[in-house]
Order: sequence, then structure tokens, then C-alpha cells
Amino acid sequence: MSETYQRISRWQATGIAALLLVAVGFLYASPVVVAAAAIPVAFTAYESLSTVSASAELQAEREISATGARPGEHVEVKVSLTNTGSAAIPDLRVIDDVPDELAVVSGSPRLGATLRSGDTESLTYEVVAKRGSYEFADPVVRGRSFAASEHSTVSVATTGDSTLEGLRAIDAPPVDNTAILRAGTQTTDQGGPGVEFYRTREYQPGDPLNRLNWRQYAKTGELSTVEFREEHATRTALIVDARQPTRVTPQPGHPTATELSAYVSARLYSALTNADVETIVTAIGLPDDVDVRLGPHGLPWSTEESATTAEAVLDAVDQVATRGPTRTTAGLSTPPAGDELSGSKPAVANGLLARLPPRATVVIATPLVDNWPLKLAGALRPHGYPVTIVSPDVTTHGEALEAPVGLHRDLRQQTLSQAGFTVVDWQLDTPLDTTLESALAHIIQ
Repeated sequence: MSETYQRISRWQATGIAALLLVAVGFLYASPVVVAAAAIPVAFTAYESLSTVSASAELQAEREISATGARPGEHVEVKVSLTNTGSAAIPDLRVIDDVPDELAVVSGSPRLGATLRSGDTESLTYEVVAKRGSYEFADPVVRGRSFAASEHSTVSVATTGDSTLEGLRAIDAPPVDNTAILRAGTQTTDQGGPGVEFYRTREYQPGDPLNRLNWRQYAKTGELSTVEFREEHATRTALIVDARQPTRVTPQPGHPTATELSAYVSARLYSALTNADVETIVTAIGLPDDVDVRLGPHGLPWSTEESATTAEAVLDAVDQVATRGPTRTTAGLSTPPAGDELSGSKPAVANGLLARLPPRATVVIATPLVDNWPLKLAGALRPHGYPVTIVSPDVTTHGEALEAPVGLHRDLRQQTLSQAGFTVVDWQLDTPLDTTLESALAHIIQ
């Protein structure tokens, strides 16, 4: 502990009382009163003799269970303190300096204990990871004497881990190839070159000789051409919902829905490209001052023809994920879902339709905290785009205050499903890879 201590005169009144009793006892020659003075004298002596030993020394070590955690993941932090000195610390109080931006969701960063020489005590708690880097300062330790009349407060230099690294969207780890990640092609209802038989038709001049039905010609003398089911390269467009309404959190200190949408989009992009699926990425709701080129209607596009990369688009979403006023989901309005699948904001919908490739599967990453994504899905449907909605759940169904918000989100999912769209619900306590498998199984065939 520190060599500088602060002394608190908790028993000053007892000393005054002892002097008064002694004076009164001698004044009235009362041995009983003089003897009674022994009680406050004992308390005063106890205070004087109770100190924090200068020979008490502490060592601290911090362990962070995951230094590269996804947004929303619970990360365990453990701080161990060992008394390496020769004297005991009768009353030890410890507070770990948790970064203000991180929320503690279980356990406590505080500890109270008696620490004898050579003993070790630990405190353990969990925080919610967010994107970016967060530095933990040294824990603050206060040692007090038995009488609590003297204390020493110090910051103990800590060994071990001091930084929690939360993954940004562009830092998302690659998804391992699984059984669902097969060749990036899909069959169609059109005839042409391929491997699966589709039909035979009348021969037309110029048809390749290797597709003539020679068996039928040998039987009937008529020429016909074999057509196979035509295959096209699978194309997928990822649309990240980065609008201001998505910058909400379940509780203070948790990642915003925008961060989670960007993160799940990065994982989807990795899985799709690993499966040789041509994938483009765009985002809705980015302001003009982000570090990415915005095309018409304020939409960035990562395509083979543009210089913008998917990583740049997702990084731009990360940049604005916590910008502006962020709210908890308890503060959201909860309009009824209703029939919201007719129409959308024309500018954004038209901008998407102008750039989306034909026959592409559209995946929208959105928390579904309002009805706008329903309108967007409805605007894409008449043009034949299959739409999948991947939605991180930032509502808290167990709390009465937020129950209406979760209920209306459930109604939006139900409305989309009944309209024929695929909805993948990502509960944050579910492993993301499980959710990705659900999202990709019908896309990659």
C-alpha cells in the first residue's frame, strides 16, 4: 500500500468524554466516575493503535476472456489481487476501472475482503463488447485499519490484459466452409446449356451438333435439339439498414442495431464470397460526410465495375453506427404493423432498382424497429427479386416497458413471412454461425 495515509478521527468525541469524566470524578471525589472514564479511553487507544501497515504490498492481474469479440458478445473480465507483503490488510476495498462505454451485465467490478499475507482474492464480471478498442485503467484499491480510522487509497499497476478489442464489421472473422457452401450457381426455368435435362425442341439451323437428338433421328428421321436446364451464376445484393432509427440499443452500453447489422452483413459477405457467389453491398441512410463514395440517391455500391469495396461500405456503416442521438428500444414508438407492403420511399427504392442486377437475391440486414423495411421489401417484390431479411433482435422481451417494442417487431416479422419473404431472426444469445446457416441455406443451392 501507499506510504501516505489519511487519518480520520472517528473517536475524537470519546477522548473528550474521557477527559470530562476524569475531571468530574476528581472534582467530586467519585472513584466510580473516574473508573467510567476507562471506557472512552479504551476506544481512543484502540483508534490510536489501529493503523494500515506500511509493509502491505499488492500485485494485480487482469484477464479478459476475449480480446477480439463480436458486438453484443459477453466478455468475462477477472481481476486478481495478491498480498505480497508481510502484513495483513484487514479491510480491502477494490474497484476495477471499467471504461464508461462498456456495460457490466453480470458480476461486479467491486470487491471487499480481508487479505492476509500471501493470499489472493479475485473479482469477476462480464461486459458487453462493442466495436472499437477500450482501455481498462488500473484498479483503485483502498485499505482500511481495523478501527476504520485510517485508510490508504492507491491505483495498483496491473499486469495481464488491459484492452478489450471489439470487432468492427470489416474485421469480422471469415466463415468456415460448411456443407451449405456449395458452388455459386442456381438453376432456372429457362432452357439452354447446362447439365440437367430440360426438354427437346424442333431443330433450328445453327444448333450445336453435340446437342442434336441423334437417337430420335435414327428412329424417326426427324432432327430435334436437346435443351438442358440453364444455370446462371448466383448473385446476391446485401443491403445494410444504417438509417438513424436503427441507432438504438437494448440497454445503455450495448452495441447499436446499426453495428449489429453491419457485423452480420460482413459475415454474410464473407460466407457468400467464399462460396463463389457474386455479392454486392450497399447501405441505406449514410450521411454525405462518410468516408465512402455515395452514388445517386445517397447509395454506395461495391460492384466489380466500381472502385468502392464491400469493406469500405461496411466501414462507413461502422463510422455512423453510434453517431447522433442513440436511444434504447424502450424509447421507440410502436405503431401497428398493419399492411405496410405497399410502396416505399421512391428515391431510395428507384435507386436500388436501377442498380440491382437481374435475378439477384436481395438480403436486407435490419433490426425491424420500424415499418420502413417492410415498405422496401414490398417495393422490390413486383420486380421479381427474392428478398431475405436478416434481423438482429435489440428488443428486450422480458421487461414490461419494452414488451410492446418486441411485440411489434414480432408482428413485422409475421407480416413479412405471410407476404412470402424469408425472415431470419438473430437472437443475440444464439451463435451467429447458426443464424448464418439459416440465412444462407436457401440462397446457396
